[in-house]
Amino acid sequence: MDYDRVQDLAVCPYCDSKYTIFEQDRKLFQQFQQQFAALLNQEWREQNQENFWVETSREELLREDGETIEITYLTKRKTDISTMYVARHNVIFVFDSRYAYYSQRYQEMVSKLIYPTPEMERELSQYMPKLVTSCRLADGSNFVAIEKKEGVYPLKMLGILLDRHVAWVMSRLENLCCLLDYNSIVLNSITLDNLFVDPANHQIYLYGGWWFAGFQGAENQGASEVVKPYLERTRNSLWHTEKAKKARNLFRTDLESIRLVAANLLGYPNRNELLCSTLLPGSFRNFLLSEPEENARADFKKWDQVLLESYGERKFIPLSMTEEEVYSRSGEEEK
Repeated sequence: MDYDRVQDLAVCPYCDSKYTIFEQDRKLFQQFQQQFAALLNQEWREQNQENFWVETSREELLREDGETIEITYLTKRKTDISTMYVARHNVIFVFDSRYAYYSQRYQEMVSKLIYPTPEMERELSQYMPKLVTSCRLADGSNFVAIEKKEGVYPLKMLGILLDRHVAWVMSRLENLCCLLDYNSIVLNSITLDNLFVDPANHQIYLYGGWWFAGFQGAENQGASEVVKPYLERTRNSLWHTEKAKKARNLFRTDLESIRLVAANLLGYPNRNELLCSTLLPGSFRNFLLSEPEENARADFKKWDQVLLESYGERKFIPLSMTEEEVYSRSGEEEK
């Protein structure tokens, strides 16, 4: 659409449809126009990208058989029970020897995923981990490498986002929770640390956290620290007086977790602080504060209505970022 600054209108040059530009929209529109102009210069983009990947860190890991693995990465951080390296085409998780069970669980739970149709498999499987290799290291730790597409970053690195961007992140998470629901799998670790994003194409990737995954109704084998309160609440509500019993995996845990992810992306450390927010559309805020539905499909249906009430008809709000912009947000604490 062309931007008419005088009338504050975005006008389609093909069908002449018009959209009123508000202050927040104007900033988004101008930001996108600047970024799009830079992206059109393909030679500059490719050269910049290649130069950027020269600015990396390197680390060598020794395999159990004596072979050396050299990792070239842009960021390294602790996530739950592993050390995560983000390389150009891979995400690598290294599990300490005491977490060997969880290293195997990560691989096993991913391998159990099934899809309703071949078409859905072609679409949704790309957002799930694809194992490249795994091995044992000389110090007893376990090495697991998965594929990573170009332009995909740790979600946490994007920092605080505008609510409309958080809305499409929520839509993708609700969608992926439906796939987990179809497989009767509860991840128990849907957190900012374990999620990846392709901001240009509005996609979310469930790369991390599968080490705590389990089947609906089975005894829980672990959870991310920020998810544990949801497990405790679930356990107390199910067994009241028998609080010593282990918590069970329930879909509601993941559905509560994605609400916390949204609150974090909006800049709030927890969901309760959303009560004071006057910037979010009321329907959106109430959804994030509400108890989730019993299953992901029902929750997604509810979210779809909230999305319509909050922002009207669906439209693509660009969030274009260069790798340099994203990784420069990681700071020293990530290294």
